[in-house]
Amino acid sequence: MQKNNKDGDNLYNFYDPENSLYIRRENEKESIKQIGIAAGLSIIAYVLIQNILSILVYLSPLGEIYEKDLTMQSVVSIFLSVFGILVPFAAAGYYINKGKGTPVVDFSRPVSIPLMLSATALGFFVCLAGNYATSVFVNFMDALGISLSAPDYSPPSDFAGRIIYTVSIAVVPALVEEFAVRGVILQPLRKYGDRFAILASALIFAVMHGNLIQAPFAMIAGVGIGYAVCITNSIWTGVLIHFVNNLYSVIIEFLAEDIVGVEEFNTIYIILTIALYAVSVIGSVAFVIIKKQRKLMPSFTALSESQKMKALIFTIPMIIALIMMLKITSNFISAN
Repeated sequence: MQKNNKDGDNLYNFYDPENSLYIRRENEKESIKQIGIAAGLSIIAYVLIQNILSILVYLSPLGEIYEKDLTMQSVVSIFLSVFGILVPFAAAGYYINKGKGTPVVDFSRPVSIPLMLSATALGFFVCLAGNYATSVFVNFMDALGISLSAPDYSPPSDFAGRIIYTVSIAVVPALVEEFAVRGVILQPLRKYGDRFAILASALIFAVMHGNLIQAPFAMIAGVGIGYAVCITNSIWTGVLIHFVNNLYSVIIEFLAEDIVGVEEFNTIYIILTIALYAVSVIGSVAFVIIKKQRKLMPSFTALSESQKMKALIFTIPMIIALIMMLKITSNFISAN
């Protein structure tokens, strides 16, 4: 039988009566495994490209400049995002959709602009909550005698350098990472249920960050962003949330650099944070009102949630990718 929505439109034609339950399960597992393989290979490529690019920079005449020039570091970061994330995941998208006649990523407009804007407020609220939860986690680990760290980026002091820095931190990651995670990974997984697609893509998003400060935050933020993308049916909602969150971090960094007094900075930071919480809460309430009957797509597959997750993770490329990222993560953990 075919599963239909309330308007009678065909959603998925998975339940062909000529197929046995076993065959359906195996076919669905195989499709999910292909996405897991593509994701794993993309993460492996990202790590390799990152290391190769770093070696080339340090061995070239630019190495000494890179160490001292903060703007140069921002430029290299942009190249790394494009060639380390965008290219491998674009290839993964082609692999996943090969022979299906569908685009790599659906760049459709959101179902409505007001819904998109209110979903952005909700997503940003989740990001703020993720920041708070991460701070609690870091403090808890510190109390246990375990020090966590993350890659440290210092913003330039000149205007042109700050523009490039903002592009490297807020603009490029929002476009590239959303294309990779909420595009190439989440979108093809949606036919196995939105909840699974959101959780799986958030997990991959967290793994890609490679440290225990950014990864927990990325997991929480990834769930919020994925939910907003699914409800609005547009990757552009994810791009906007990602951009707003990263821009907020950049502004805080600039304020920390420019404001000498600690007390003055703390006052401005608290006021700004309270204002953003207020806006995001109001926007979240508006989202609940505007979204009306829009809900996440349920799962119409023959697989359980655990079977789907196992099919995604337990592939050789994904296991290798996880081991590589765990090794990288271990470099940012030390005893107090």
